[in-house]
Amino acid sequence: MEGMGRQAGPANREALGKEMKIAGQVAVVTGGGSGLGRAMALGLAREGAKVLIADVREAEGKKVLAEIQPLGGAGELFVGDVSKEKTAKELVDFCVGRLKGLDILINNAGLRMEEHEDGVYENWRCLRMRPAHELPVEEWDLVLNVNLRAVFLCTHFALSPMIQRRRGTIISISSNAGSRGVPGKSAYCASKHAVEGLMKTVAEEMRDHGISANAIHPGSRVNVDGRGGLSPDVVVPLVLFLCSQDNPTITGKTISAKDWNERKEEEQVKD
Repeated sequence: MEGMGRQAGPANREALGKEMKIAGQVAVVTGGGSGLGRAMALGLAREGAKVLIADVREAEGKKVLAEIQPLGGAGELFVGDVSKEKTAKELVDFCVGRLKGLDILINNAGLRMEEHEDGVYENWRCLRMRPAHELPVEEWDLVLNVNLRAVFLCTHFALSPMIQRRRGTIISISSNAGSRGVPGKSAYCASKHAVEGLMKTVAEEMRDHGISANAIHPGSRVNVDGRGGLSPDVVVPLVLFLCSQDNPTITGKTISAKDWNERKEEEQVKD
């Protein structure tokens, strides 16, 4: 599927491959306490997955965990900063030990860079946009640590149990900024460009191990803070599809969830 402005997505039905049930799979969702992470965690739980929410904010993680339980799904919470090597390893070890496996890794934890008229920037969510020559080095480091280093570390440690089981799904959240430059977002754009490159590389390395690695993005701003945008649920259908691939044929791609949803709706109308 071209027309995403990026790489082709899963529109060709002949390339979809055999579907696998999500029920019983073990999923880790970093940044699962709010926004896209919450939406994906709940979506996976509704399908019967065992979901481990990883977040630096314990209170928000507990809220999502409480939402999972009425759905009949199994959930656990891990509190920590996965941009730290020790913590990322502990997350994977906790998952494998407590939930007896690791089938799905969703690298969602991230920081945004925006300009808010009200001057409010939420801790562990958003930093103010600044041109590269005005961006404090410590803010560059923070964005790259959360948006890129954490993705690498969680992927790095998750691959070993996935390779042992000869299956796995890795999804990393990118952005439209992963394919272009946006003034004031040098750190953010650099991190998302790198995440997409990392997923393409891991996809090539893991082709013979039954493991897929893709980057996805909503397709537009998501309303995670009441300032407008798409619903966080926009990514859920695509995530569920990618997690249901058996012997995955969709790997190494960057896919817009908004475009993918629109294409699927068009196909349903034609049918």
